[in-house]
Amino acid sequence: MNHPEERFAARADNLARLLADERGAEILAELQKLALVTGSRQATGNGSRAAGGAEPGIPTVGPWDVVRTDGGTTLRRRSLPVDEARTWADLADIPLSEEAERIVLLGESSARGFLLDPVFTPALALQRQLDDAAPGAHQCIDLAQTGQSLRELMTLVGQLPVLRPDMIVVYAGNNWVLPQHTPAHLDLLATALRNGDYATMRDCFLDRIVAPEALRLLNRLAQVARSCEARVVLVIPEFNLRGWSPDPELELPPLTPDALTRWAGLRRRAEDAQGRGDAESVLTLTEEMASLDRGLSPATGWLRAQAARTLGRAADEERALETARDAAAGLLTTHTPRVISPIRAMMAETGARLGFGCVDLGALLRHRTPHTLPDPSYFLDYCHLSDQGIELLAAAVTDEIRGLPQGTTPPGPGASEKARAMSFLLAAVHNSFYGQPEERVAELTRAAVLGVPETAQALLDVLQADGPVWTHPAVTTLVATPQAHRYLAPMLTRQAETLGMWSLRRCLGRETGNTLRPDGCDGVNGGESTPAPEPRPRTTDLLAAVEQGLIDGAFRPPNHLPERSYLQCFGRTSTLAFELPEAVAGELTLVYRTPEAVGRGEPATVLANGTEIGNLPVATDGWRRLRLAVPASVVRTGGNRLVIHWPLGGAQWQVRRTSDAAAMARSEFPMVLPVQGELFEAVFAPQASSDT
Repeated sequence: MNHPEERFAARADNLARLLADERGAEILAELQKLALVTGSRQATGNGSRAAGGAEPGIPTVGPWDVVRTDGGTTLRRRSLPVDEARTWADLADIPLSEEAERIVLLGESSARGFLLDPVFTPALALQRQLDDAAPGAHQCIDLAQTGQSLRELMTLVGQLPVLRPDMIVVYAGNNWVLPQHTPAHLDLLATALRNGDYATMRDCFLDRIVAPEALRLLNRLAQVARSCEARVVLVIPEFNLRGWSPDPELELPPLTPDALTRWAGLRRRAEDAQGRGDAESVLTLTEEMASLDRGLSPATGWLRAQAARTLGRAADEERALETARDAAAGLLTTHTPRVISPIRAMMAETGARLGFGCVDLGALLRHRTPHTLPDPSYFLDYCHLSDQGIELLAAAVTDEIRGLPQGTTPPGPGASEKARAMSFLLAAVHNSFYGQPEERVAELTRAAVLGVPETAQALLDVLQADGPVWTHPAVTTLVATPQAHRYLAPMLTRQAETLGMWSLRRCLGRETGNTLRPDGCDGVNGGESTPAPEPRPRTTDLLAAVEQGLIDGAFRPPNHLPERSYLQCFGRTSTLAFELPEAVAGELTLVYRTPEAVGRGEPATVLANGTEIGNLPVATDGWRRLRLAVPASVVRTGGNRLVIHWPLGGAQWQVRRTSDAAAMARSEFPMVLPVQGELFEAVFAPQASSDT
């Protein structure tokens, strides 16, 4: 007779075999979802402990407890983890005035004053505007939170009655199209993908998940406002349409191989026509591209916008840029926050129906530059306002609060010169990180160097240094101010050997008058110095300066999938960079594969500083190692660029769609994007050491 443990093991083995395939994983996921539903039905209590770790029975608003004292009501800050604490206003206790009109400001990072916080924020600007008009008559309470989701905002709105606000100002919407991933949402999207394609999935996400939840939020806001007898001012966000470039990793739409091949051919012809100055042909070709990609690629709208600008068609340019902005929304990829056209329209229409006051940031900024898109100077990046943009917004909200015609209140002076310059330096870091054009990074760097030269030099020292970033003595200088500490500390405490950001390095070097120094960096902070330079260049790992995740040596793909030990490239072109203390010949070793090459595929082309140095044959079955000679004539002392033009990928569309639907049914994120190439190793060895 078998022992019970043996019978159990046999049953477990049999169950494991039955559930070992993709279908079995879906069955397990369904059982887990059922357990969640059953558990939620059996859960008891109405939350005896308030959200955020408050003591039982003490009401909360965001990170603050609402405490009743003999002197009145005070918001008392709870102890939070550092990463969470920096997302809220830098305030401890906030005594609530019983005489002043109480205004609460809600919203995301734009309402937080991203890259200017904590020294200058929309709440501070609004408070000053109101005090200038009627000293002591208003109290502005800053409840904005960086990274806040739509659901988190809904929770915060529900907590407002305890504050008894007179006015609720909501500046949100940029985070609403960022991927939602509840099991119910992913189930819905899996069904949409199985029954259609990625455009169907995207439409389902926007129409059946985002739009209803946004509408629910606005209706809830109206209910809370009525219960408090408060008025609401809704600020509709705007995107930096004219000052932002699409992410090349998101440019290729997830189409069938035949459709993607036709689309890529049309794009190549459109880019050629653009190079010839034939804008009319660009418009014709991009119209065909749009019929194929159905709004899934920002490249189509971007090309159309450039052609429309050449032809002086401002309205067409604006529509094309909006389609480029909206393309990434709904594909469950990682992209910068943004408000899309349907959400902007819904906010305006619903706000008017509910009787909200409204400040349309797009219209407000356009009013300052008639008949054009908003001037990029009002932004620091894709959607976060500069201090001048914040002042315009605060003036418009002040007019709404006081019941005055728009434009009555003049904008304030903005941040101090030092805080403004620091925001430009932080914005240069942010724009470089997101691969924006070097011209924009240079513009921000130039303004930063004029205002905070010591901090700019310290940043360059860290960027050019070797060794763990956090050990560099210049880090102390970089995080000396609250503004810089808030945004640079997370980056500077990473274990990375280098931060990359090559365009930022070049711009800082030009503006500070520093070229690459042989030892990588100069001493700072009292004359400390770095080790002496090595006699010749050493072997350089090009992947070490590519943005990595939390795990050392692991790379984050742009589609929320787990980190990988190799770099996945989703754009047709990949750019790597490295520095050499002297220009010497060497050998480049690449370990790569092209798992989704369409058809037989053209070989990948490799260029060093614009000069072709060789080709990579298609490798779809496994990893391939190839060595390419790099002549001394094509390398430079200082920064060098390696560019790989991949063959068109996307041959596994049907497999990807099936596996993506199954992944979402298991409550996991999908792949979505077609892989163009993958790199496991990219190493440059100088000639003197290439034989070792």
